[in-house]
Amino acid sequence: MSKNTQKILKINDPIHGFVIFPNFIRKIVDSKEIQRLMRIRQLSGTNHVFPGANHTRFEHSLGVAALAQRLLNNLVTYHGVDLSSDDINNCVIAALCHDVGHGPFSHNFESILLKYNNRDHEDYTEWIITDSELGDIINNLGYDKKFIADVATGRILSKGNTKGALISQILTSAVNVDSMDYLLRDNYHCGTEGRPVDINRLLLSIDQLNETILGIDINALIALEGYLLSRISSFRTIYFHKTCRAVQIMLSEAIDQLVQEKRILDYHTPDDYTQWDDYVLWTELIRSKSAKPMIQAIQKRELLKSCYESRIEMADLKINIIEIKEKLSERSKIPIKNIFIDLPSSPNVPYNHISQTRPNEIYTFKRTGNGEKKLVKLEDYSLFFNHFKGHLQLIRVYTWPKYRVQLGRTCKEILGKPKFS
Repeated sequence: MSKNTQKILKINDPIHGFVIFPNFIRKIVDSKEIQRLMRIRQLSGTNHVFPGANHTRFEHSLGVAALAQRLLNNLVTYHGVDLSSDDINNCVIAALCHDVGHGPFSHNFESILLKYNNRDHEDYTEWIITDSELGDIINNLGYDKKFIADVATGRILSKGNTKGALISQILTSAVNVDSMDYLLRDNYHCGTEGRPVDINRLLLSIDQLNETILGIDINALIALEGYLLSRISSFRTIYFHKTCRAVQIMLSEAIDQLVQEKRILDYHTPDDYTQWDDYVLWTELIRSKSAKPMIQAIQKRELLKSCYESRIEMADLKINIIEIKEKLSERSKIPIKNIFIDLPSSPNVPYNHISQTRPNEIYTFKRTGNGEKKLVKLEDYSLFFNHFKGHLQLIRVYTWPKYRVQLGRTCKEILGKPKFS
């Protein structure tokens, strides 16, 4: 089938303004798999702290596709990178589909999937793209659904496809359009916009270093540092907010109870999985005898409270949560079911990714007098970069309000004096 790129699809986005896509993208946007993302919030539980945080995976996916298209066009127009229209369209489709495997309540549900099915949202993204009606639509438009799935999940990077690896980096490298969009979008909807990220400067500064690697011009250092600072600030202000995390812990506990009561994780086809969205799961939770008390507590805002927080080193990630809960329960005389331990973790600078198939370094370069791109070390130019490196890793202990003071004292006795970053 010929690819119709004469007509256009116009979408008005609150972050990026009017976004224009080739008209064939409409068939993908209108697929039930992509439309389902309208019923999955980007930040589950966060609206209990930031009331405006009701945006969805759908609008985020459109935003990522828009930024990917802009970056691709920049690479071709301003840097002379050899990318065909098919290369560009492949990346835009992958960007649009990159979150299609998220379950209801996003990362809350993912923790359950990992626990019981040993699969994450990228595993389901690949499955949905390759085995659902969405994959048929992609193939019928003249594109390879398996290639799209590999680009969307970053798995193309380990398969020796140089062009695929290059365009996949737009979505999966250390500085990528996925994180650019969610930083702008999440802060906008949470009302936490501080110093804005100069996305335009960043997009213009990215160039091809070799067949498979993209880098950032060191002349855009201020924009890059702003991006990294925004990332750190967002994790501390939004993603690690103690009340947001409390709601998420409660949701995860409720979902876990439901899973033990009812077989909701047996998926034989992608349709079995994509029938689940925030609304469907919430209905099941409120109807569940075992999960209902926790959901009702959320509804009445009777939330868990943090009684202890400390920064920990990455070497301590192997700590035994069950053992700590048992010690805390024994010493405090608080039932173990009322003690919840949270280990929020994120790289300050994305030097390492959970998937080792992905790039784990921010590549920077400087143009020489003859226009060549010479690799340089970011730490040699940035006043802040060495302070950004590493992971932001916390341990928090939560309990119900009536146990808060008692358990807090016990935490200090067993876990030590809190260390703050």
